[in-house]
Amino acid sequence: MKRILLPIEETERSLKAVHYIKKHYTPEDADIVLLMADEKLGFGAKTEAEVAATEAINEKLAVVAESLEGYKVKTMAETGKAGVRITRAAKETGADLVVMTKSSKEDMLNSIGSTTEYVINNCPCDVVIVSEVVSDANSYRGLIYRTASSVVNLRGQLGDKQSECLLPSVNQDCIYHIEVTVGKIRFFHTAYNPDTRNWDLPPMDGQDAILDIAAGESRDILVKADSTDGKADRIRIVNRDMKKEAVFNYKITAAK
Repeated sequence: MKRILLPIEETERSLKAVHYIKKHYTPEDADIVLLMADEKLGFGAKTEAEVAATEAINEKLAVVAESLEGYKVKTMAETGKAGVRITRAAKETGADLVVMTKSSKEDMLNSIGSTTEYVINNCPCDVVIVSEVVSDANSYRGLIYRTASSVVNLRGQLGDKQSECLLPSVNQDCIYHIEVTVGKIRFFHTAYNPDTRNWDLPPMDGQDAILDIAAGESRDILVKADSTDGKADRIRIVNRDMKKEAVFNYKITAAK
């Protein structure tokens, strides 16, 4: 039986490693060590804030562990640089394999992040990098809305429903009126990159690229008409919570 170390973060891309494990290993094949590291916290004596943050990490790890029903799972809440903690945990737990994604950052689909690079170069065991290749750069696997207004329900990222969606892109300056009634969402505004053939560039100057909106909040977001090679900017909404749903309504109106 293999012992697999699974470093995760609270991102959809990170959780792809969980789905990889469930697809390629049965509970009889492997036991799992789930690790989450908070790089904002130090290595020394813990303050009250750091203790609270560690407890929050443990709660998130427990949610992911629930999704690995049937597997023997150990959880590790760590602080400090993620790469260092992952390689140290691999040694301490006697891991046979580390499974992780290239990077958790939204704009690094085609690159290996610094944490992953560190683990590859320093880990005492084999490292599997979960593929994130998209067969068609113009395809999208989430929900797509084409109306000027709607109410949207996004499931948590460990659910079997979609946790993100695209809102309509328009060919004139407009205002996206967004109100969140349940949970929390993240608004992404990206421009098309002809070099990578993906939407991974920031929008024109003066526009919000990323916004977090929580329940009870509403935002009026200016989006200027822009396109590259005929590809309009992309407006994507993500529920980054692992388990809880997010509900919001949107309305698109012309900017004055």
